[in-house]
Amino acid sequence: MRVDIRDREALSSLSPLSLRTYLKSRQWVDEGDWGNRATLFSKEHKGRRWEILSPFQDTFADFAEAIAEAIAVLATVENRSQLDVFHDLEGTGADVIHMRSPNGMAEKPLSLRQNAEMLDAAYGMLASAARAAEKPSAAYRGRASSNVADYLDNVQPLPGYHEGYDLTLHSPVPAGFGMQTDFGDAYAAPFSRRATKQLSKALHHASKAIAETVSGDRLDPFSQVVKEGVSANLCDSVAALAENGRGIEIALFWAGVRPSNVPDSNYKFTETSAGILSEAAEFLRRNDPSFDEHLVAQVVRLEKEPDNFDGKAVLLTIRDERLFRIQVEFKQPAYDMVIQAFRNQKFVSLDGDILPTGNGYELRNPRNLIFVENDG
Repeated sequence: MRVDIRDREALSSLSPLSLRTYLKSRQWVDEGDWGNRATLFSKEHKGRRWEILSPFQDTFADFAEAIAEAIAVLATVENRSQLDVFHDLEGTGADVIHMRSPNGMAEKPLSLRQNAEMLDAAYGMLASAARAAEKPSAAYRGRASSNVADYLDNVQPLPGYHEGYDLTLHSPVPAGFGMQTDFGDAYAAPFSRRATKQLSKALHHASKAIAETVSGDRLDPFSQVVKEGVSANLCDSVAALAENGRGIEIALFWAGVRPSNVPDSNYKFTETSAGILSEAAEFLRRNDPSFDEHLVAQVVRLEKEPDNFDGKAVLLTIRDERLFRIQVEFKQPAYDMVIQAFRNQKFVSLDGDILPTGNGYELRNPRNLIFVENDG
């Protein structure tokens, strides 16, 4: 389908550096400055010389018109739609994450539910990578930081994902000049680049951990790569993508406006991998201590009758969207409140440190215990 791009707001959203980077990457020749407003690029194609003016600044009144003319020329020379060229120009200003099923699912129209599941899994994968860019952890619970939330707000899915199990995400990054020495910046990488870098690193180590788990018949390799950004959340998300897509390929391409000396990357996860990743997610959560966690729970058991209560009880709470029983030992003066919560089936709110113990969990250092209303 041929579509002309006429939306001034969309055209103005492209940066001058994006067009310049795109032209250079496709062997257009820099002919020098055209006055003080633009650089003239040229290319010989099918016996004809084509020219494009690349504006210096997006503050020029005719910037949108110049971009529209450039897109029209590129679409003609490349024999593609203007919409495809526009999206590729957007991509030069962003790290690109492309997910695609290699097993025919990319060609089959998706239902509303399938689309929602694909987007949810992709969101979870990027969110876990962004949180690992701040601090690696075996499992993430609760709200993400404002840095992570802002990053996810800026990531954009390209149109067309409803057509099949095929999704492209653009993660915008600030422009950088010259080769970036630390995969982001000579000083401190912008958070959006750190998040995408962390995603690539985590996928690489998750893939290695799968192979080591198969060869050693143990899930321990996943514990060893938590420091590399592999988490239960990442494993769950990639497992969902691989299972629902009957396999998934995840490719990452670095923004042209922020050149890197690290090559683009591509990772493949099969349906078999999905099963291993799901087991790994459970393994990481089960063995992950969680400090200063907030719980809303019911007291479902006292280890001794109320008259002889010694503080030991069992709580029922929801963690990671599942019911959990957690052992706890309270200290005076909380005894009366715990007994009352047990007898009257009241919900309580409290904080504490959750540690795995054998096949269960233990809440240590319980504190800030209060009653909460049962709102259903």
